[in-house]
Amino acid sequence: MITESEALELLKKYAVNEKTIKHCLGVAGVAFEIATKIKQKNLSLEINPEKVKIAALLHDIGRAKEGKHELNTVDILKNEGLADLAEVTFHGFIYETALLKKEKDAEKYLPSSLENKIIVIADMHYNQNEQRVSLDERFSDIEKRYKNDKNFLKILKLAKLRMEKLDKELDDLM
Repeated sequence: MITESEALELLKKYAVNEKTIKHCLGVAGVAFEIATKIKQKNLSLEINPEKVKIAALLHDIGRAKEGKHELNTVDILKNEGLADLAEVTFHGFIYETALLKKEKDAEKYLPSSLENKIIVIADMHYNQNEQRVSLDERFSDIEKRYKNDKNFLKILKLAKLRMEKLDKELDDLM
């Protein structure tokens, strides 16, 4: 696995902007905190807080390319030989987008591990303004930014329900 400084260099290599890097650093901190709390309370669970932190740090590297950044992130990390990190970085609302498009294999976009779930929730609890926020605050902010995009608001409504369940699942483990 790569170090935190190597992950930062990778973000810079792909010309990820400074604001996104700061967001990624914040998400990594929140993810590490959640993973550590869960690990301390549930010693039998297979969870690596350091891996969670590094993967969270790289979760938005795909924003450096055109298209769906979540998919770009996975591709970039696999191309960099970091498949173990790529498998836990899926986040965002790509599952709900696939559902509304009636894609038969939409489930492939759901978090597949506890480590992945932690990154999803950490991302939801750390906004683009470098602030730790509640899910309600995060979704309210997103709704305001996309208030004129009716299709995205449908996606957001579905995503909020999933995120609330996921947040509770992780809360119960802490």
